[in-house]
Amino acid sequence: MTPEEEQAFLERKKAKRAGKRGFAEEGAVLGMTSLMDAITIIVTYLLKNYGSDPVVIAPTAGQKVPNSTADTPIQDGVPIYVTQRAITFMDRRVVQMDENGEVDPAALQGHLIGPLYDLLAEEADRAKKMAEGKGEEWEGRIILVGDQNLKFSVLVDVMYTAGRAEFREYAFCVVMKNQ
Repeated sequence: MTPEEEQAFLERKKAKRAGKRGFAEEGAVLGMTSLMDAITIIVTYLLKNYGSDPVVIAPTAGQKVPNSTADTPIQDGVPIYVTQRAITFMDRRVVQMDENGEVDPAALQGHLIGPLYDLLAEEADRAKKMAEGKGEEWEGRIILVGDQNLKFSVLVDVMYTAGRAEFREYAFCVVMKNQ
């Protein structure tokens, strides 16, 4: 079949379909405005999802995050905020500190902070199930957001508690110092 014959065949086919419907077939025209709207939406979506840092750390009131010359970006994890007044996890104040900045002895068993362990164990179970559902390996990382005047013994207690709850990677949140 030659191109002219094929073109004539397609024209007859269009006319036959238009006769059955009672009106002529309209050609679809995609305007420039529609394309620009679609591109704008796609670019906005990509910028929102890929242009922002996946980890957002908001120190608690009065907390002074230590300065550092480290330039490694922080990786995704579960943040634990430790100040001289309290330990906060998932926007909940878990443990109060005493006037010396030590963990309340009623919440401490050896180095294990009981209320914090309970919440971390629940979070670990939930995160493992989510990772399993996605077919990924659970990383078990916490982000310690500590105060610069925090006692080392408190930091050890928090890390021990997180380790017992199966969190095996630790990242320390610091503010990058200008060099």
